[in-house]
Amino acid sequence: MPSIYLSTALWQYKFRKLGYLFAGLKAYIQLCTWVMFQRILHPSRPILGILLAQHLGDIVASEPIIPALLKKYPQAKLVWIIQKHFRPLLEQHPDIFRLVSEENMLSSYFLTKWNPFHHFFNLHLNELRKDPFFHIPLENDTATKLGINIHNYYSKHNLLENFSQLAGLGLIKGQPTIYLPNKKFNLPFEGKYWLIHRISNDPCREWTDQNWLKLIQAAIQEWDVNIVEIGTSQGLDFEHPKFLSLVGKTSVEDSLFLIKSASFFIGIDSGPTHCANAFQIPALVMLGEFADFKKYMSYSGAYQQNTLANLVYNEQGPAKQLSFEEVWNRLQQSIELHHITQEIPNHN
Repeated sequence: MPSIYLSTALWQYKFRKLGYLFAGLKAYIQLCTWVMFQRILHPSRPILGILLAQHLGDIVASEPIIPALLKKYPQAKLVWIIQKHFRPLLEQHPDIFRLVSEENMLSSYFLTKWNPFHHFFNLHLNELRKDPFFHIPLENDTATKLGINIHNYYSKHNLLENFSQLAGLGLIKGQPTIYLPNKKFNLPFEGKYWLIHRISNDPCREWTDQNWLKLIQAAIQEWDVNIVEIGTSQGLDFEHPKFLSLVGKTSVEDSLFLIKSASFFIGIDSGPTHCANAFQIPALVMLGEFADFKKYMSYSGAYQQNTLANLVYNEQGPAKQLSFEEVWNRLQQSIELHHITQEIPNHN
């Protein structure tokens, strides 16, 4: 009996693998066919392909390359390949001609080997993506030529500067922008609220839950402020009339509206923090050693200037080793600097 089940599971895996391959090929052929028709119909307009399918923070940080590319290639049609989950980040962008959902990583791999775009820019670094069935890595020859890799990309440049080099633009500066649909969104509190985000794709970027709880309790006691937590999982175990956990309860688009409407943001180096930078929300951000980098700057624009955002660095270790006292003191400085207390209801 066990051998029968093993055989069934093996065949199911083979069918999933085959389906994955055909889905990737189909998506690749459909996109290439569309691009070739566009070239025939509008031969005077160059078609640019950008491949940056993930993650949230990377996509937001790279946004300034869009107007820069259109300045370099006037009248171009810009096509961006992105994972479906992240489409709300660029769906409303006025300068993107077409947003293409990445069917799977294999379809993107095929594009890196041959594509009909006039210019194609793969913004993914090497050693970061590999398809789950064939274990084929997504490689970037341009990154190899430029000497940009996962061990040095933060050594001298922020995310935008890395992406702009991969897009053939050299080093550019810019303020990321997120465009949202014009629709009514019901906010969680009447009046102003603060927003927090505390979970990262990489746990070494996180602060301790114990300190988060102390910070939230102290902030509510000191400033009588409403606080909302967003994220995908692992919400804080905390209840208070002025605290609302929306962890795991919001879409990407909902989270963007919540970030844009917040009067203050507290977070770590994560995708939502890049969104807060794009919306230019006053913030306190906790940072520390990450991978091969003791101190690094991932932001461009408002947060890079370190005036709108108070960036609290631990240069001797990861962010989780930042003390509560240091973060609390910097938070008080931020509140005074940006006159946040004037916006807090019932605060004297």
